[in-house]
Amino acid sequence: QHLEGGIVQEIYVSEGDTVSIGQDLLLLDLASGGTNREELQVRLDSELAARARLQAEAEGRKLKFPRTLETRQPALVEAQRQAHDARQRELKASISVLTSQIKQRELDVKEMQAKKKATERNYSLARERLAMSASLLAEGLTARIEHLKLEAEVEDLDGQLKGLVPAIPRAQAAVEEARKRVSESEEGFRREAREELNKVEQSIARIQELISEAEKQGARSAIKSPINGIVQKMVVNTVGGVVKAGEPIMEIVPTGDKLVVEARLNPTERGFIVEGQPAVVKISTYDFVRYGGLDGRVIAVAPDASTDENGAPYFRVVVQTDKTYLGKTKDLLPITPGMEATVDIHTGRKSVMDYLIKPVLKLKDEAFRER
Repeated sequence: QHLEGGIVQEIYVSEGDTVSIGQDLLLLDLASGGTNREELQVRLDSELAARARLQAEAEGRKLKFPRTLETRQPALVEAQRQAHDARQRELKASISVLTSQIKQRELDVKEMQAKKKATERNYSLARERLAMSASLLAEGLTARIEHLKLEAEVEDLDGQLKGLVPAIPRAQAAVEEARKRVSESEEGFRREAREELNKVEQSIARIQELISEAEKQGARSAIKSPINGIVQKMVVNTVGGVVKAGEPIMEIVPTGDKLVVEARLNPTERGFIVEGQPAVVKISTYDFVRYGGLDGRVIAVAPDASTDENGAPYFRVVVQTDKTYLGKTKDLLPITPGMEATVDIHTGRKSVMDYLIKPVLKLKDEAFRER
């Protein structure tokens, strides 16, 4: 059987051939059912190049790509390098605008400070002149109109000072705000890179999983013999034939020191059969009373029921024997593929007397039933 199925490309064996474990039997083209390993590698390389760029942006360091990646995918690396340069230019342009705003606001602060200093000096002088004018006005030595002009000048300078005193801190705050916006812009750039990097890391992990699966699929495209044995039945024997997922491809009968017998179990007996139970395989070709049977154990029980050609349900049971022949030597009473057998599985459910009167779980014609 094959997990995904595919189209037969090569057939290396024929019915009756003796095969060894690991020997190639046939080669499948997984077609659309397979995963394109090369395509996945390109996707992975693209994400790796993006990760290198995003790491540099997130950490604020110089961009550097893995040398193997530069050699394998120079176009992808160059695309990411250009993307990095473009984003750096965009960031620098944004910072440049904010830097110009900072300089302008710093200049505004300096101008306000200089104006405040000059206004304070003029205000002090104007107050002196006003005091002198008040003395002269009291003695009648100056015109009242001139005195009123001095009073107006003092009031005007006082108003200017009162306006400049709170304006300077506001201008200084504007400078700090512009500097803060520069930091926020840089941090926003790095934060955006980190968020995108997180997505890329997840994508890399997913693609690596797909590549691992693709490699496993590639290994499965070459169907190998799981055992030493003889090819008994080939379901697919033409190049270009279609092998469906899960369907049998061929049957191989083992030729080693142990025999594997596949039997069919009545669903009513499924709950009493487990792996490891002892069994006796009786070969129909040889008289059991005279030659005996083969001792073995249940090595597998199908978890789900199947149906035979008549639609009757059964469970597949696999029994492995301790040897592959009856008698004392291999050549005397050999067992070959295609021989029919009856399997008795000892469940321990009945007493000795019950077994003597009515043998249980006898499998004949590949179907278990009590007799």
